[in-house]
Amino acid sequence: MLQVDIDELRRLATTVTSVGAEIDKIDVRTNGDKVGEAFPGVEIGAACAKAGEYSEGAWLRIAERMQKLAAIVNQCADNVQTTDQQFKNRLEEMDFFATGSVG
Repeated sequence: MLQVDIDELRRLATTVTSVGAEIDKIDVRTNGDKVGEAFPGVEIGAACAKAGEYSEGAWLRIAERMQKLAAIVNQCADNVQTTDQQFKNRLEEMDFFATGSVG
């Protein structure tokens, strides 16, 4: 069985959910798009808009990962039969580390 305090797991899930929600609120595109409006006909505007789009997409993916992590933690807290190894395996399924990164 999982050798952790279930209440602490639930607090972790709540915190991770809150972090994900705050990250999801980050709006990069609006300001990136304004650069182009301020400098019509200048290429930097389009580049800033594209950078804003990509940056906001990256933040969105982070927020989605936080939601997925919170769901895993909640599911394991709800299932008191979860073992430490099963919990570890669920977290590893998220593949936080890209190939070649320090793990």
